[in-house]
Amino acid sequence: MKRLRIVVVGAGHLGRIHGRLLKTVDGAELVGVVDPVPAARDQVARELETTAYADIDQLPSNLDAAIIAAPTVHHHELATRLLKANLHLLIEKPLAATAQQARELVWLANERRRVLQVGHVERFNPAWNAARGQLGRVRYIEAKRESRHTFRSTDIGAVLDLMIHDIDLVLSLVKGDLVDVRAFGFSALGCQEDSAAAWLTFADGSQAHLSASRVAYSPQRAMRITSDEACAELDFAAGTARVIRPGESFAEHRGELQDVTVERRQHLQSELFASILASEELEVVPGNAILDEQHDFVISIRAKRAPMVTGEAGLAALEVAERVLSAMRISTWHAPRKAGTPVASPSEAPAALPMTPTPQPIHPHPRKRRRAG
Repeated sequence: MKRLRIVVVGAGHLGRIHGRLLKTVDGAELVGVVDPVPAARDQVARELETTAYADIDQLPSNLDAAIIAAPTVHHHELATRLLKANLHLLIEKPLAATAQQARELVWLANERRRVLQVGHVERFNPAWNAARGQLGRVRYIEAKRESRHTFRSTDIGAVLDLMIHDIDLVLSLVKGDLVDVRAFGFSALGCQEDSAAAWLTFADGSQAHLSASRVAYSPQRAMRITSDEACAELDFAAGTARVIRPGESFAEHRGELQDVTVERRQHLQSELFASILASEELEVVPGNAILDEQHDFVISIRAKRAPMVTGEAGLAALEVAERVLSAMRISTWHAPRKAGTPVASPSEAPAALPMTPTPQPIHPHPRKRRRAG
């Protein structure tokens, strides 16, 4: 079977990873890397033993697909040109810089009948795959995604850089309309928010509390999902998942927490995760999420089927992210006050930056990095 000829657009951190992994994918051939920065494209092309291109206009005409790993601000322009050249696309998240740009790409991909996949890679995380089928109706989701600033993706803030991963996961579990969004953020190092928190409420009563930061001292990528049947605790970084359910003696102990004696309390403590609640460490099959994402891309093209994360799903996540940003008030950190400098009065202190909320409900599933080209 003829291998799919694929080019990677963007020779930064993610572009290098995509190129290296793509060389191991059955049925795919890496035919080049595109980047306007000579040193970057030449180094990656040399490492991966492929051809370097300065612009997508220089690409050969017999390509099948492209992976866009350029800065978000360039996604729309690059994807538009490549879709018009009839290439299938895997675009790193977020799909575009704005929801309107994302809508245009989804429309164009459908019009051209091309696969449009979005790199919400946590959908392929082994811990997520182990836990997602263990839950009933989801009621509450809490997620924390925190890291030290890498000083990549500086064209976007923490919401589009980090939180959008968890927004996508939430939307894959909760199917109702989003009816309320509340958010807060602060800027520590630049004009974009470096830390953000969002509270999402859906029409069916489900809620999600998401926090993201790229100025955290201790990195973590974790999620707790509470449903009608169980509670799942996921550590995306460690690749572990645990599910807690009612245990064998749950019914007989339920409601006996009034006037508990000291002896009874000690017994309940010892039995909490022995018989009252059942805690199960799920078997997580090790894997590389980006590699699995690429396999899904290749299979989707060959089988002419939708990928795991469609353009519509990427658009839905971006629409919610925009609502989070619209609802957000951003505070700003300032340099330490020098000794002897008077403290500003409340009237002199800078105020939080308000942003106009967007109250209209949306449906999470619509119907129908360096510049690299």
